[in-house]
Amino acid sequence: MTNDALPTDVQRKALCELMYHAFVQLRYLDGEEAHDLAYAFHNLPVEIYGLGTWSVEVTRGRLRHYHSKHVKTNGPNYVELFNKIYPEL
Repeated sequence: MTNDALPTDVQRKALCELMYHAFVQLRYLDGEEAHDLAYAFHNLPVEIYGLGTWSVEVTRGRLRHYHSKHVKTNGPNYVELFNKIYPEL
């Protein structure tokens, strides 16, 4: 696990918008999907402020895991949205 440079203010704002969409979606989910979405995002609020280890790839991996299990959900594609903030190299 790497400790990447912390997000800029612009990136942090975009990540907060991403979390907002996840919280809205969580209101309509239950069971395993709700758990998986919460798991994908639960570390993000503290990591982007330097508490714990911030890793772009680990975060992307959690979002990919959620998306691979729940691709049929009508919610946002969090991997795609994350990639707009942190493009893949």
